Amino acid sequence: MRIVRFCQNGPNVPVTINFEEIDDRIARILEKKGPRIGKELSFDMPDVPVLALWQACNRSRSLLISHFASYYLRFDITREDQVRLSPSILRDFLSFTLFGLPGQRYQMIERQGSLSNMHREISREKIGVAQDVMKQLFVSLGREVRSQLCAFIAGDLSYFLAHNEMREHSASGEMVRGSDIDIIIILSESLPDDIQGRIDGEMMALKNFYLRHPKHRHEIDFICKRKSVMERQFQYSDIHDKIASKIAYESMFLGGSLTLYMEVRDAMTRTGVDQLIEADFAHALKDRKHAMKALLDAPGDAIDAETRSLFYFSQERVEFS
Repeated sequence: MRIVRFCQNGPNVPVTINFEEIDDRIARILEKKGPRIGKELSFDMPDVPVLALWQACNRSRSLLISHFASYYLRFDITREDQVRLSPSILRDFLSFTLFGLPGQRYQMIERQGSLSNMHREISREKIGVAQDVMKQLFVSLGREVRSQLCAFIAGDLSYFLAHNEMREHSASGEMVRGSDIDIIIILSESLPDDIQGRIDGEMMALKNFYLRHPKHRHEIDFICKRKSVMERQFQYSDIHDKIASKIAYESMFLGGSLTLYMEVRDAMTRTGVDQLIEADFAHALKDRKHAMKALLDAPGDAIDAETRSLFYFSQERVEFS
């Protein structure tokens, strides 16, 4: 029997873990309920720490495992700007990894299709919210101004990985619906400064409305900047430039001038920043493989804080308590 001591809530709170027992419990749950994602297994087994459950699922030789997330680059600024893949190992396990038994292959295919479509529909809904926000802004600004700016979105939505689970807003403490909506607005050099100030003011008002209105409860983050600033950030020289470049790289056109948006995209190719981002992605992918191996190989009774931190981003620690 593989019985280890596992620290669930910190180094002074050990929990006894029997991995063979966990394996048996997972099999019984899957046999009764069909294929389950990590979050559902964790709900079914609340006494098992999430990392221990992840280890058991990924060490098992009898489970079918299907990952259905799209991965993208993320900079973990609390870990010396380390490049990592998003979703994190924790989020990937909870939301985008499906587990089943060998006889449930067709159920796995059907369930994965249903889950993928759910995230796609949520993403489309949130993209629709972003479009509504921009429509309101464009009506206020008028056609002439609109032709000299463009807007795009990035993050979960651009990869159709959005979710709608209620969570606490980091600044206000209010509850918001799932993934935030990131909007980047690029202005041509010919627009006067007062237009940028007006856009910032109107976007802030829209942000507050969609955050607090009970029908919406969406967190909208935005930034408005000149095209010249965006192109200067393609130098990829510091963490702020890298994050801005990465956001532009994964962007999805939202509205305004398509010509201006394509000029930004062309500048990425011209400066070679797209190749730098792809190189960082390859590095992050290699680090993900090493992190997963370290977590799988780590004995349950001696996982140090540094190794445990490979499982999640700093912002997710509350979910891992």
